[in-house]
Amino acid sequence: MSSKEDSAATTPPVPTTTATPPPTTALLAGSAGAFGAGLLGAIWYTRRKQNKRMAQEILEDNVPTKPKNIYTPPKYIPPVMTPAEQIIAKKEASLYAFKTLGYGTLLAFGGAGLLATIVGYCLEVRNFQEFSDKLKIIVPKKTANLRKMLGGTKLEMTAEEQAEIDNINLDE
Repeated sequence: MSSKEDSAATTPPVPTTTATPPPTTALLAGSAGAFGAGLLGAIWYTRRKQNKRMAQEILEDNVPTKPKNIYTPPKYIPPVMTPAEQIIAKKEASLYAFKTLGYGTLLAFGGAGLLATIVGYCLEVRNFQEFSDKLKIIVPKKTANLRKMLGGTKLEMTAEEQAEIDNINLDE
């Protein structure tokens, strides 16, 4: 026997450990409980402080009363418009409404176009077919953990998914 075979025979096998997921339910329940306790504690402290202040004011005969309103504003009188002013105001309002509709439409389409351009650049695709093919490759890889959490037993892709990915021709 050589020295390499002796050392291999005497070293114990390294145990493999599987990572256990953190107890999410317990963590969420604990954090919700801590949040609720903090909220209730803050309410309790504020009420206690207010009651102490009110008791002190009563002992000192310094009870605040409703403030007296010294200034009374005059009654509002709406402006009166002539029929010609009303026609002009309606035209200006409709022009303003069409302008805002146009700007909103421009911003919505411009933002969607910019987003589509950025996503296409990042994924290196030029049309919807390439985008669809690229997502057929990316989504199964990224959702393996999700499928496992939802009841799947394997972390890797299924044979059907792998066959479908292998059939995709990206050279077209």
